[in-house]
Amino acid sequence: MASSPSVSKPLNVIIFGATGGTGLELCRQASEAGHTVTAYVRSPEKLTIKHPNVSCVKGTLEDAAAVEAAVKDKDAVLVALGSRSLLSRDTACSAGIRVILGAMKNTGVRRIIACSSFGAGPDNRKLLSWPIRTMLYQILADKDELESDIQKSDTDWVVLRLTRLLDDPARGKVHAQLTGQPPVAQISRADAAAFMLGQLEDRSYVHQFPTVSWSS
Repeated sequence: MASSPSVSKPLNVIIFGATGGTGLELCRQASEAGHTVTAYVRSPEKLTIKHPNVSCVKGTLEDAAAVEAAVKDKDAVLVALGSRSLLSRDTACSAGIRVILGAMKNTGVRRIIACSSFGAGPDNRKLLSWPIRTMLYQILADKDELESDIQKSDTDWVVLRLTRLLDDPARGKVHAQLTGQPPVAQISRADAAAFMLGQLEDRSYVHQFPTVSWSS
C-alpha cells in the first residue's frame, strides 16, 4: 500500500473511473492526503473506499448535464477510465473524455490529469511486441483518441502513459520518461496513483505524455 502523498494545499478534486483498481487507489490516497474527493461512478456499491473526505455522485458519462454539475467548482479532474473489452471497439475512454472536457470548458475548470496506456500515441506501437500490439489493438485505438482530444483542449493537462498495471504493493520507486522504452514495463496501481496525485502540485509534465513505470 502506497503512502499518501503529502500536499501543501488540500484540493477539491473529482475522479472519473473511481471504482476501477487505479481509481480506488486514487480515492484512497487523495482522501488520506487531505483532499476533498468526489467519486463520479455508475455503480456506487463498487466504491469500497469509506472516508469522510470522499463523497459519491452516481451518474453516467452519457449524462453531460450531470457530469458538468459534478465538475463545477473543482480544482482538478482525475481520469482513470478503463476499457471494457479486448475484442471489440470500446469507446468508453474517448467518448467519456469528450463529455468531461466539455464540462470543464463550461465550468472553467482547467487542471486535468488522465491515465492512458504505454504504446498509445503517434508511432508508439513500435515500442510493443507484436503479440501485445495485437491484443491491445482496440484499447490503444480508444486511448489514441482520448490523448488527441485532451491535447487539443484548452486545459492544463497531463496524460500518463501507464505501463502494465499490477495489484502488487507499492515500492515507491517510480520512473517517468517522455520517449523510448521504460526500464521496467510495469508498475503497481498504488505507485501509479501516487505519481498521478503528485502531478496536482508538480507541473513538470504539463502538456506532456510521460510514460510511467517502476524504476527497476
